[in-house]
Amino acid sequence: MQKQYRDVGGHGGLGNRRYERYCGAFDRVQHCVEAGYFLEAIAILDSLIWDRLSSRLGYLSGKLIDVDKNLGTICSQLVGDHGEGGCEHDSGFRDAVSTIRKWLERRNTAVHATAKVFRDDTSQEDFSAILKSHKQTAQDGIRCLQSFDSLDTQSRQRADRVPASFPNAFFPERRAGGSRLSVWR
Repeated sequence: MQKQYRDVGGHGGLGNRRYERYCGAFDRVQHCVEAGYFLEAIAILDSLIWDRLSSRLGYLSGKLIDVDKNLGTICSQLVGDHGEGGCEHDSGFRDAVSTIRKWLERRNTAVHATAKVFRDDTSQEDFSAILKSHKQTAQDGIRCLQSFDSLDTQSRQRADRVPASFPNAFFPERRAGGSRLSVWR
């Protein structure tokens, strides 16, 4: 099987399509949190965070990113396995990625262990209560994504570039009524 890589935007309208996907996905995250579908929100957030971090990794490394890499691997390549090493040298980004890495532990519990019964003393927990317990993880995932995106947007603006999330894909309350293209003209 041939490896697949995350394409770099900026040509053929890919950046605009990413922006539209980001907006739709983030709007769905917000709907899911409001409706109590926390696992769905967490899964979408995982995908959005992966895409933004893999973009940063590709930028820093100058390499295409294999789509089969998981978010934990992307984090490790950015900041190392124990907070040392990695290709990210900006302390703000390192802090943001470290926060995301902590969120990943809770994401793993939510996504991979919600229905599992590990011990007798936890077997009496009500499944709907367990689902509700993941609300904070979803809300924290939103904050992780927004924090990283704010750093990324500022960093790219200094380099006279824009991320695919510009303008405000992850901040719907700030989005202009027009399309992404109208912002650039």
